[in-house]
Amino acid sequence: MRNIKIQKFREKFSEDFYTLNKVWIEESWVLEDSDKKDLLNPRKILEKGGQIFFAVANDNVVGTVAMIFSSKNRFELAKMTVKKDYRGYGIANLLMDRCIQFAKDNLAKEVFLISNDSLKIARILYEKYGFIEVELDSKKYERGNVKMILKLTP
Repeated sequence: MRNIKIQKFREKFSEDFYTLNKVWIEESWVLEDSDKKDLLNPRKILEKGGQIFFAVANDNVVGTVAMIFSSKNRFELAKMTVKKDYRGYGIANLLMDRCIQFAKDNLAKEVFLISNDSLKIARILYEKYGFIEVELDSKKYERGNVKMILKLTP
């Protein structure tokens, strides 16, 4: 997948952000109010100090992920998905690399995520990058039953 470029949010990608996430979430769950809040208002993520990245192949969005500002030193990694036909080619790794670099560039000390233990492949990706499971202290997503953090060193 040499022709994959990771790009920051652009208004023309707003619909892709919503659609890609809606598709993967609805494979197993329902779109929750907290999902809609982020997916229908991507500008709010940016305005609060976060960023949304897109994996783009030949002008087509094939993956996306959000870094949502949580506090001065923390970001939530959220809304990561890759189109089914593009899975297994390392696109999630490219998105993850960009997210971690973004967190470091913004002097974050920690990145966290909320997931579900049924997402085995996602869990392997997170562990590969050094995320460790911690006690779940969030009710942001009804489907969320796992919290993982990645400690960043300066």
